[in-house]
Amino acid sequence: MTSNLPRCPPWHALVRTAAARAGSILAGLCLLAAGPMQAATPAFMPAADLVYATTGIVRLGGMPLTMHARTTTHWHFEDDHYEASLHTDTIGFDQQSQGGLRPGGGLAPARYTEKRPFHEPESVDIDWAGAKVRYGTAAAVPAPAAGAQDRLSLQFEMAALYAQHPERFAAGAIFPVQLIGTHAIDDWKFVSAGEEPVETGAGTVTAVHLAARRPARDTEETMDLWLSASNHQLPVRIRMVDRNQSVIDSVLQSAHFQ
Repeated sequence: MTSNLPRCPPWHALVRTAAARAGSILAGLCLLAAGPMQAATPAFMPAADLVYATTGIVRLGGMPLTMHARTTTHWHFEDDHYEASLHTDTIGFDQQSQGGLRPGGGLAPARYTEKRPFHEPESVDIDWAGAKVRYGTAAAVPAPAAGAQDRLSLQFEMAALYAQHPERFAAGAIFPVQLIGTHAIDDWKFVSAGEEPVETGAGTVTAVHLAARRPARDTEETMDLWLSASNHQLPVRIRMVDRNQSVIDSVLQSAHFQ
């Protein structure tokens, strides 16, 4: 299946500046990890191509500027190894994640690469056996606890957990998260709001809404993810607001599974 979304026109200098700022919050589009909970081995999850309509709202001089883009996510799992990629056009944001499985099930990311607009790619390597994380060419630092995910593997880890244990996602359930970025490891706590309807490009679907809020300077950052059983538990909507109150909101338009 392919999306019918229109391509956005070229951007002038003002929009290029806004795109660079939007890229900083797109870095968190893949939003969740299972924390200490053990996810299912995701062998059941077929290869997937997902297309989202992405709306970004950034503020320049206090004035909101809206941008539209298309985000495409690819997932493939074979022989206990996974590869995933994400690309958002218009502003040129990319993510790649690859790795294997940890003992007891669940994803163990080994390498994560991120390319923000107008920046060189950045990478992080995770050595679980040696309990080390290396950001680019910097000296290695201690690895987080098993179950931590990078910014792209997270949605697939949560999809596997939701498929294996849907009863854990009832309203009020809490999921502690360690999120591996290209410079640091952040702690988040997500709470299930239960099932909600979500309007997608394929119609209305029912999805479990997971939400997190945490203080950031004199405001807060937020992350929201809607997982749908009708989409192999993968997200049908992803939304986040950064500390500058810029917004990125991606809604599924089409999905193809092999």
